[in-house]
Amino acid sequence: MHLEGHHEDNGWLRSTFTLTNRVSWEMMLQAVYAAFEYFADITIFVDDQSIKLESRADVLSIPEARSIGIAGESVVVKEPMIIIFYNQVHFINLRIRCGNDDLRDLDYEGFNKIVCPIVDAIELAMYQEPVPAPVKEDATEETDEGGEEKESEETGEKAASPTDDAEQTEDTGDGEQVETPGDSEPEDAAAESAQEDQAAEAPSAEPPIPPPPAAEPQDSTTPSDAPTSAAEPPIPLPPSEASAPPIPALAPRKRSEFRCN
Repeated sequence: MHLEGHHEDNGWLRSTFTLTNRVSWEMMLQAVYAAFEYFADITIFVDDQSIKLESRADVLSIPEARSIGIAGESVVVKEPMIIIFYNQVHFINLRIRCGNDDLRDLDYEGFNKIVCPIVDAIELAMYQEPVPAPVKEDATEETDEGGEEKESEETGEKAASPTDDAEQTEDTGDGEQVETPGDSEPEDAAAESAQEDQAAEAPSAEPPIPPPPAAEPQDSTTPSDAPTSAAEPPIPLPPSEASAPPIPALAPRKRSEFRCN
């Protein structure tokens, strides 16, 4: 929104803000619904007459009228404040009571810095779905229930803790304390019953299976005197070939003495 100006009138600072766009009656109701976050001790005015509402959500169902306003104690400036929306008009009026000189002496810039963030947030709420207000009572009830459950659990644990296991001592009169025999009897009885159960289970238990005998190591080499009946006889070598007889030398021929005449 844009601050048109402000001035003091009869102890109140009156100001006018222009909306960015024209809005419908339903959008004004959404703005008033969102303005609840910035007020305490809220009063709603319709056509300058106060109305009673059972819950905050009832604001969204107010019938259309000429104007609607919200008044109460501002949580920002800690002074009474009134915002009035006008139907079919694109501006709103905002009033703050001058409870101190600091507010009365504010210039345009100072007043705009204080009030403009509030009216801008309200204008944005006109274009958004209303956010349901958080319910604080449910959170407190859950916390109380959780504390009661925790206390009941602690009480149950204390009640369930055995008291017989605590050691009981008696004063002998000489400054010494000895344990009472009542505490040791259950332990002795439990030890004897455990021994009897072990003795009864001992005969019925099967003897363990002995492991197989380890194989004797065998030498990789066979001794010379070991029988070799299954071994095949060696193949004999072929006979060596006889050398070829020498070739006889040719006898020289005699030349014939026969002559032809």
